[in-house]
Amino acid sequence: MLLLYRGEVFNANFFHNAGIDIDHSFLLAGGGQKTLLVSMMNEALARAKFRGRVAVYADAMKALSGRLRGRTVKFDASSMSCRMAAHIRKFCRMEDYSQELLTARAVKTPAEAAHVRRAVRETKGIFASIDWKAARTEEDLQKQLLMMTLERGLEPAFAPIVSTDANTAYPHYAAGAKKLGSLVLVDYGVRYRHYCADLTRCFIRDGDRKKKEQYERLQDICYFLADALPGLERGKDAAALAGELIAQAGFPKMPHAIGHGVGLDIHEFPRLGPKSDDLLAGATLAIEPSFYLKRYGMRYEETVWFDGKRARIL
Repeated sequence: MLLLYRGEVFNANFFHNAGIDIDHSFLLAGGGQKTLLVSMMNEALARAKFRGRVAVYADAMKALSGRLRGRTVKFDASSMSCRMAAHIRKFCRMEDYSQELLTARAVKTPAEAAHVRRAVRETKGIFASIDWKAARTEEDLQKQLLMMTLERGLEPAFAPIVSTDANTAYPHYAAGAKKLGSLVLVDYGVRYRHYCADLTRCFIRDGDRKKKEQYERLQDICYFLADALPGLERGKDAAALAGELIAQAGFPKMPHAIGHGVGLDIHEFPRLGPKSDDLLAGATLAIEPSFYLKRYGMRYEETVWFDGKRARIL
């Protein structure tokens, strides 16, 4: 029996298995059947939208005890609070199933990949619509990105990373009041039907030839890695090839991985680190070659779908 809980915030594993997002709900799945336990407040929505059995609880622990007592239950330890898990352990045996849930989510269906593609296209549209005259500071540009997201009826996949000049040397920088200069880095993505995009672009505003050449080399590395995916099997294979390409381009070793899986969460399996045995086939991936110097840094990031045979930049 699998038990998943959706509390106050979105839970990707719950949504992936339930096919619906309803707060304060419990999903019980096993034996080819799914049951959704919901509060009375959410009963009407659950019965209208959920494909499975719906039961209403007045006391969640009492309802779970009646269904799970004495059983072995698989649960998502990464999203259930220790307090709730302690209560449930009083009447059943619990096994952490979080890694298996993440592994299952790594392989995307064509429909899921299409949602990621739509999120990517919306994000690229936002980048193309930046009003540079109105964006005087990092914070101005960050607000623009968020406003355009809301105007499109979407929501951010994560808080925009906007940095300029020396601040681009910090991979995860929080936008401030610094006036936009000759180099601007934007790392952002929106959600479409809960699926995320993750893109990074550098805008070289003074025509600096050296920076343009460096940025083109990062783009080449990104595209080469995407083309090479059919010949790679695991995350560590992508990491090894990326390390070689970064060194050949004359860039310093990256302080972060070459990328990561993207889907219902902005960072998910497969992992692309040097020790990762995660399989790549079927995944949507963010590939983000970069370098960071003392005076500035640059990063180029695309979201890619690798269906197991060929990779497509979305």
